[in-house]
Amino acid sequence: MTNPGNSDEWWKQYGGSGVSSDPANAQPSAGEPSSYPSYPSSPAPAPTPPPVPPTYGVPPTPAPQANPYPAMPGYPANPSYPANPSYPGPPPGPGYPMGYQPYGYPAAGGGTNGLAIASLIASLVGIGCGIGAIAGIIMGVIALGQIRDNGQQGRGMALAGIWVGVGWIVLWVLYMVLIFAAS
Repeated sequence: MTNPGNSDEWWKQYGGSGVSSDPANAQPSAGEPSSYPSYPSSPAPAPTPPPVPPTYGVPPTPAPQANPYPAMPGYPANPSYPANPSYPGPPPGPGYPMGYQPYGYPAAGGGTNGLAIASLIASLVGIGCGIGAIAGIIMGVIALGQIRDNGQQGRGMALAGIWVGVGWIVLWVLYMVLIFAAS
């Protein structure tokens, strides 16, 4: 770079053409481009209006075409199928159809009642102490009420829990009576 203050020389080094370092000779010649943009002397033509958008309506229906595939021997060319028959709905019945449970109601036949299972287990554990047998009797009675209201399974287990609990309490009372009578 020769002189940082001389912008014309810098421009020439990096490909500038048509720039003269002599201010008196600043007019470009006919073959050289001007450093200022030249504007056309005639006014620009008016812009063309935008194209008209297509109208959206019902598209034309295409003409039916012939079947390009030949008919198989022994089969009709274009079978006509009957219209869909209307199938009757389910027979009218009271309430909801089978398999549906209305919101807010417990499901019928919801498996085995948990308190019935707990009643039988607590009564069998009550062999060593009477507390398990008493808990088994109480849970068995509550389970019978739930089974009756909800339609669940487990009535036999609830009854077994009650009877096993009662049996252990009766045996425990007899054992205590015999111990006190013998002493």
